[in-house]
Amino acid sequence: MIATIMESSQVTTWPPLYTVEKSRRTKRVRLNIHPQTGLTIHLPYHTRRPVDIDALLIEKKAWILKHSALLEQAAQKDNVNLPTSLSLSAIDETWQIDHMQNCAKPTLFAAAGSRLVIMDKDLNIERAFRLLHLWLKRKAAQHLTPWLRELSLRHQLPFNNVAIRNQKTRWGSCSSSKNIQLNYKILFLPKALAEHILLHELSHLQHLNHSRAFWRLLSALDPHCHEHTKALKTIEAELPAWLY
Repeated sequence: MIATIMESSQVTTWPPLYTVEKSRRTKRVRLNIHPQTGLTIHLPYHTRRPVDIDALLIEKKAWILKHSALLEQAAQKDNVNLPTSLSLSAIDETWQIDHMQNCAKPTLFAAAGSRLVIMDKDLNIERAFRLLHLWLKRKAAQHLTPWLRELSLRHQLPFNNVAIRNQKTRWGSCSSSKNIQLNYKILFLPKALAEHILLHELSHLQHLNHSRAFWRLLSALDPHCHEHTKALKTIEAELPAWLY
């Protein structure tokens, strides 16, 4: 059984509109943002003391603003034009994009002079985005995988396998079986932040949590880890909307 309490705030930017839901299955306070329902605050059905919603919103402000911006980007995707270039800062590459309408089968290929050519007789935007996503996935595998392996050998943190994904809310992940997943959006980040993510996942090989021991290890590998962690909380909203 779920009891819903509708509560709103009419300030244009902050605090946001939100819904509070009480559920018997919810064990702790958690937040969720959805394109249709907006911000929802989930509360346990029975709580020992009232939850200070205003204080909770302030505490989670950075998270709320970040994910609200990502949803807004995703909502605007249909209005986004095809990009004319890609700046892959993590690997110091810039690619110009050309579109040609003289091919029956949609395809994308790399040409001389760091040029990507999208060939599609109808120049369908969604189809072009899919081709770009596939190319980025291959590009990330080509560059991020050996980069991760080099860091793994240098710091004696061996892993089993690495996979490249288009994760929506994570830069990467590490499993208990020592398999690592990396988000190909890492290619668009500054090199220092990209390496920080790789070191973050390698640190999880020893500590599958965010304990003090984990942060001590990551700080030893990346002396600027706290600065980089903070930067990652906001930089995602600066990435091109068509990546989502």
